[in-house]
Amino acid sequence: MLIKKDSKINEIIQNFPHTIDLFRELNMSCSSCFAVNFDTLENGALMHGMEVNKLISQVQKHIHGDTPTVASLIPKT
Repeated sequence: MLIKKDSKINEIIQNFPHTIDLFRELNMSCSSCFAVNFDTLENGALMHGMEVNKLISQVQKHIHGDTPTVASLIPKT
């Protein structure tokens, strides 16, 4: 599965169940949110104040076993 900004979050989780750990670490409670069924990665990033291309990169790294740098995705306030 190619991870793109229009990838649906639930499809990512279904194909790569271990990504739920990344989403939880980012305070994106995707597994318990009703929006996960229709939201894209881009919408999720926007709703959580993240840059979508950085999020895509981190999801891809997580899928391939690389340890993502979660702190780089969390917006600075």
